[in-house]
Amino acid sequence: MMLRIGMCDDCSIFLNETQRLIKEYLKAINHSAEIFTYEKGEALLQDLRKEKFQLDLIFLDIDMPSIDGLQVAQKIREQNQKVLLVFLSGIEERVYETFRVYPFRFIRKKTVGMELKECLEGAINYFNENQDLFTFKSQEGTIRLPIGEIMYFYYFNRRLEVYTLNAHYYSVSMVFKEVIEQFNNKGFVCIHRSSMVNVRHIKAINKLYIVLDNNQRLSISRHKYNEVFEAFTNYAR
Repeated sequence: MMLRIGMCDDCSIFLNETQRLIKEYLKAINHSAEIFTYEKGEALLQDLRKEKFQLDLIFLDIDMPSIDGLQVAQKIREQNQKVLLVFLSGIEERVYETFRVYPFRFIRKKTVGMELKECLEGAINYFNENQDLFTFKSQEGTIRLPIGEIMYFYYFNRRLEVYTLNAHYYSVSMVFKEVIEQFNNKGFVCIHRSSMVNVRHIKAINKLYIVLDNNQRLSISRHKYNEVFEAFTNYAR
């Protein structure tokens, strides 16, 4: 999986050096990441307010002017309990202040080279063990969605659309055949030749259409009805 990493530190020299170390380590283990850097906490928070902007891991300097890392973390936690937060500081005593925002790690700046590697290893292991995600390219950039949140895929005019309860996205990197291969054994079922639905989001079914959790109706191909009905009843049990 490709990590989306945010880094916020008012010292550009330290920010650039830490980014270099992250890239160097990830390259050594053949892991990829998109890294977004910020010198002000306000800029990071502004990006996080964007509807389709997501980060998996955020490195925060504690001691920053205007709004410090702890204040930034508190605002992040008000909206997002899942993103991993890592604090960096030259003042070790401040580690105790971070506990209320549930940090993933606390890294001492004077030993960042040693501690950063362990932190990244831990983060990668965490996501591998706890996250079942679908990653794809869209016009907005790389999108990562928990598979359970995907309601259905729709392929039209050679473009794949991905629908969740509150949003939908256009993939520029996948075709429908790839979706079928990837999701065929993950609780999804094709309802006709251009739609694949997450069974857990079907709340009603008849021979003409299914009804999703958001009350949207999708037509079922006549020859697909038995397969869809069986998947629905098996999941319901």
